[in-house]
Amino acid sequence: MLFPSPEGNHKQGFSRIFTPYRSSCIRSTPFQLRTAKLEKGPNVPTTRKKAQAVTSGAARADKPACRPTRAGAGTGSSSRAPQLRGPETAPPRPRPQPGRQSDPSSRSAGRPLRPAAALPESRRGAQQAAGERVSVYSPGCPGAHSPVSQVLGLKTLTEETKMSTERKFGVVVVGVGRAGSVRIRDLRGPHSSAFLNLVGFVSRRELGSLDEVRQIPLEDALCSQEIDVAYICSESSSHEDYIRQFLQAGKHVLVEYPMALSSSAAQDLWELAAQKGKVLHEEHVELLMEEFAFLKKEVTGKELLKGSLHFTASPLEEDKFGFPAFSGISRLTWLVSLFGELSLISATLEHRKEDRYLKMTVQLETQDKGLLSWIEERGPGFKRNRYLNFQFKSGSLENVPSAGVNKNIFLKDQDIFVQKLLGQVSAEDLDAEKKRILHCLGLADNIRKLCRPEE
Repeated sequence: MLFPSPEGNHKQGFSRIFTPYRSSCIRSTPFQLRTAKLEKGPNVPTTRKKAQAVTSGAARADKPACRPTRAGAGTGSSSRAPQLRGPETAPPRPRPQPGRQSDPSSRSAGRPLRPAAALPESRRGAQQAAGERVSVYSPGCPGAHSPVSQVLGLKTLTEETKMSTERKFGVVVVGVGRAGSVRIRDLRGPHSSAFLNLVGFVSRRELGSLDEVRQIPLEDALCSQEIDVAYICSESSSHEDYIRQFLQAGKHVLVEYPMALSSSAAQDLWELAAQKGKVLHEEHVELLMEEFAFLKKEVTGKELLKGSLHFTASPLEEDKFGFPAFSGISRLTWLVSLFGELSLISATLEHRKEDRYLKMTVQLETQDKGLLSWIEERGPGFKRNRYLNFQFKSGSLENVPSAGVNKNIFLKDQDIFVQKLLGQVSAEDLDAEKKRILHCLGLADNIRKLCRPEE
């Protein structure tokens, strides 16, 4: 049996399909499909003229139809036209035996497995009810909290991985500020197109469209069957509410840090995501920076005596971005990722509202009794800078050499999120990431309580 080539870009415009029965392969144009009567004997027509004569006869009812093979199935690339081979070089395609369980290891040579997460719940439930096999592709990989030297290798999504999904995840971006605009730019790029499809964006402002991307009302985004994923890129004070709404609507969520302005709220959101069976991913691009990779390499295996991390920047509106321990949680994440879980010793806050000046000073302790000082200082005219000093038994480290521009760190973070959607991150790595995030949010909560006991 012959089928038009699904690629359509092959110079001859046809494909050849082999059946379990002995037959020759006859060319067929996309507009004229010619078939040959299948026979088990050697007398099989081999010319187009003879095939036309055969097709006038009635097809035998006991001959099973042959399903077409998909172009690019298996380990090959989907952009390459199928290679045509004659009957003398291509063996017949084996027919599966009824009731026989196929070897899962052999499936990679044929039709790739579809990840369960890539199927809508309605379709996945229908398949399971019909007795079809729904498989999850989960080879495992390094965690999202790995050093950038490891994570960069994790980010290269291979062609074989791209073939493991048969549909794209529809995405809506909530908030089109600085982070949201970068997310939209990355989603429109060719790197994202293999897995993600940007459907639109949500904004409080009436923009109509942005870079040819349409604006969608929040209610429509929550109800749309076309949308599977929400990117939350709004102010930190609105993160918790947006996450809760999209999880309740059955959507996966990627959110810029922090996911919430309290550790208890974050714990509730994790539990809701688990209840709904959805991915909840908190972005931490600071762990994908070259500076962090350098620091991780330098501090590994060394015993810390004392250290400090001092950050300066212009003022932030606390009602939008939260208490300084939350708005600056990326610095706290650095310290926890470098030295492990920390204990809070003391915290003070100097705040002059009339001058828009703020300075938070926190004293922390490592599990090995090393002392760390974390300072967040903001005011008019302050440039965005990071000053650090670590004293070890074996020497000291002052500041970090400039690594230049950190390119595509949001795109790398998105790749980690996609791997979670495809089930390619191990449960151990997911648990370790969740534990680190909740530990940092818990520290931020306790810092706020010490600085503002009245709250």
